[in-house]
Amino acid sequence: MSLRWSSLIAIAAVLLVVGVGAALASYFAVRREAHRFLDKQLQQVAVYALDARSLRPAVKSTRNREDDLLVQVWDGADLPMRSTNPAIAIPRSSGTGFSNETVAGHDWRVYTLVEGQRTAQIAQQIEARTELAEHAALGAVLPIIILIPVAWLFLGLVIYVVMKPLGRVAATLSERSAADTTPIPVAGVPSEVLPLVAAMNALLSRLQQTLERQRRFISDAAHELRTPLAALTLQIGNLRPLAGGAALNARIDDLEAGARRATHLTNQMLQLARLEAGTGGQDRTPLDFGVLAEACVTDLEPIAEARGLHLSMQRHGEVPLVGDTRELRTLLTNLIDNALHYTPSGGEIMVETLDDGRRGIRITDTGPGLEPDLLERVFERFFRAAPQHVEGTGLGLAIARSIADRHGIALTLANRADRSGLVAELVIPRVAAWNTNSHKV
Repeated sequence: MSLRWSSLIAIAAVLLVVGVGAALASYFAVRREAHRFLDKQLQQVAVYALDARSLRPAVKSTRNREDDLLVQVWDGADLPMRSTNPAIAIPRSSGTGFSNETVAGHDWRVYTLVEGQRTAQIAQQIEARTELAEHAALGAVLPIIILIPVAWLFLGLVIYVVMKPLGRVAATLSERSAADTTPIPVAGVPSEVLPLVAAMNALLSRLQQTLERQRRFISDAAHELRTPLAALTLQIGNLRPLAGGAALNARIDDLEAGARRATHLTNQMLQLARLEAGTGGQDRTPLDFGVLAEACVTDLEPIAEARGLHLSMQRHGEVPLVGDTRELRTLLTNLIDNALHYTPSGGEIMVETLDDGRRGIRITDTGPGLEPDLLERVFERFFRAAPQHVEGTGLGLAIARSIADRHGIALTLANRADRSGLVAELVIPRVAAWNTNSHKV
């Protein structure tokens, strides 16, 4: 769970506990004060009733008749001298104060005021009092209940604004390539997060130094490996004019083939090392992936014809992409060359642009295909699923996957539905195409 949601959940829990506590406290406090206010009202009406010479019938509430006050005044006699409702008789109390009485099936709150021979009793139904107190209490609680979600939303907005710099840092890092080790900008980053950003920048600096050492090692290794291999190839070539006899020439042919394989393997290892170290691939330009694939097919057609294979190309439209032309050519060449190696003589290899709404390239062959559990393993370095007599180093598909990943291209292998060959697909995300269009403007 993200820090933002953890904070919002914690704040929601605190607001809920505090809000419910405040609502309950307000409810009971207002309810108690409402009863006190109604008692004060009974006392004030009692004073007025003793001074009044006559009593008018009680004003009826437009909301509920039970809200009315019952007023009874005695002037020394047992029967009330005056009453707002003679049909209801509250028993006369002998002293001043509050009491609760049950009359005519209703509970009443009664205040009695005695002055000499005169007595005033003011009564109100307890049910009506309770209803008034509940109404006042709920009126006080309702704003608190409304404020709880409003406060939660407001605090959520505050947290979003406060944590927005962290989101920018995360977005900056997610958009970087593996080789980008430039420091993270600290402008606008909260002071509490600065130590974390500083530690990440220090890590990026150390990583950059490591990559620089690795690049220097690759450069030195390329020189140290290629020079002896080139010299060896040259020396083998110089031996041929001096050789005599078919047996010796056959040995020289084997030496030349071995030197070529060693040179090819060295070049592939260095290329893969450069890709994994993030070296190269910075010269990216807008291009048509389909046109590049067609050029690769043209280059490899002589090899296909020599092996008795039919290599063809079909374009169904443009495939715009921003990328490194040299690396993408290597990607396509490795995939097509892989199909040429494993398709038996008389077979076909079809290279075509996708026509199903996606953008990319599909390479289909009529070879033996692969076992389902090997479709991903073949991208591992030095893994070979083919028979040993098929020439190869086990690095071609690893290099292809590395280049595809660097360009954000999805490279997948699948067997044909009838198991009559293998299908390699290079699918370009929509964002890559949009970026291409923006470069062309």
